[in-house]
Amino acid sequence: MHLVDASRMRDIDRTTIEGGHVSGSTLMDRAGRGVFEIIRRHFGGDPANRRVVIVCGKGNNGGDGFVIARCLIESGADVHVFVLGGDLGLSPAAKSALRQLVPLQPALVKFSAPGADTDFAHRLREADLVVDALFGTGINSPLRDDALEVVRAINQLSRCILSVDVPSGFSGDMETVLPETVRADMTATIGLPKHGLYYYPGTLVAGDVSVVDIGFPDEIIDELGGDRRLVDMAVTRSLLPHYDPAGHKYNRGAVLIVAGSRRYAGAALLSIGAALRGGVGMVYAAVPESLREMVQSKWPSAVTIGLPENEDGFLSCEALATLRIEASRVQAVALGPGLGREETTQELIRQWLGLLDVPTVIDADALLAWGEAWDVMATHPAERVLTPHSGELGAMLGLPGREVDRAREKVLRKSRRDGIVLLHKGAPTEVIGENGVIHTIAGGHPAMARGGTGDVLTGLIGSLLAQAPERPLDAALAAAWLHAEAGRLAAVAHGRALCSADILTYLPVVWRELETKELWREDWSKRHGAS
Repeated sequence: MHLVDASRMRDIDRTTIEGGHVSGSTLMDRAGRGVFEIIRRHFGGDPANRRVVIVCGKGNNGGDGFVIARCLIESGADVHVFVLGGDLGLSPAAKSALRQLVPLQPALVKFSAPGADTDFAHRLREADLVVDALFGTGINSPLRDDALEVVRAINQLSRCILSVDVPSGFSGDMETVLPETVRADMTATIGLPKHGLYYYPGTLVAGDVSVVDIGFPDEIIDELGGDRRLVDMAVTRSLLPHYDPAGHKYNRGAVLIVAGSRRYAGAALLSIGAALRGGVGMVYAAVPESLREMVQSKWPSAVTIGLPENEDGFLSCEALATLRIEASRVQAVALGPGLGREETTQELIRQWLGLLDVPTVIDADALLAWGEAWDVMATHPAERVLTPHSGELGAMLGLPGREVDRAREKVLRKSRRDGIVLLHKGAPTEVIGENGVIHTIAGGHPAMARGGTGDVLTGLIGSLLAQAPERPLDAALAAAWLHAEAGRLAAVAHGRALCSADILTYLPVVWRELETKELWREDWSKRHGAS
């Protein structure tokens, strides 16, 4: 799904209308009805008798609000509409939406009317939901006068707020959020997702974001939508490898996890556990010999291989021969978590990766084996998926980590290489592949900033890569969303007490939400020619 800024969204909207593809009124009606469906689900399917306050501006965002009001009134909700600005200031599409609303005799009040402020404050306190339809992405300056007072009242008095398109006072682009912005619990963004809703600090005022598809033509989106994409649940579902329900463990992929040292044993356990939770048929876990018994006890489902180590418990170069043999059994490799930066281990990594012809996920200490000459991995005989956080990516590029965060898009584009999928772990995580498209991963939670969460992601990518080794970008994207969503659920349950291992606990929950019977049936149908 395209991820756009406010300017691109306006271009798509204007081209759609002026080209005669869809009228402005039709787009507005679809937007309002789409938001109504989100509200209906929020109320468990029946908004009847629910008290809803809708605050409308004079632009198209306000017109969406009028459509929402009409749908809610028709469904039996108790709706009060407050309008900022006079009738003469309404856009043509908004006027049309208002004309359709008026016959329903709504409780409609202009803020300019005597006593409106007092009535508004009273309705806000009683409301089950407040719908913010004041301003959309067109706003690019601080709120003033009446609008400022309305936003302050919404933030102070409301229990639950849904913003239409973007929270009023925020443009939707990746910029600093002003203090006087609606702080929404939910945002129903219209047409396509907007950049700033998925990046901090915008995500702090957006709440849970849903996208309302209003039918912009695909050819216009492809032409004007740019080269950024959003990965959410629907996109992830389309990326998953399909299973033949009659299959067996050996045709569902095998992954080799190379991880751990005596000092960082937990990293190995986390990445191995994530690989097992990723749905792959077989997991081979190669760890220093001193960790073998512990890994077998914790994860008996994995085949454990003990590797030669030095006196400090780090892998030695003598492990190379065994690793080459074990890699010949699998469709993907994941290495790095907890290996350490001992020179003997780093030399082992350099020797092995230069020969390894299996798609490989490279994380943590393994990323630094070549220093700033990291792009030598682009010359390797198979695809590589690199998963640095800002500090690691900065070290690879000779930049401070804060510079990476300050110019993320520029740094990612500069880092693009053929043969490499680069996944930048952060808030949010971003992925860039050979085609230069930047993918933003929806979801996640600040509580995931814990040691070990990246080890979970590495094992999960390796598991999905083994199931579809010809699609390393898809594996990275799907794993990143699964990881973010499991982390979000774990954070909802545990808050600041979240531990990295909690993400493993919630991965099965996310899989249950994500998978459908069709994911199993489709592959069987293709294989056997079923209609």
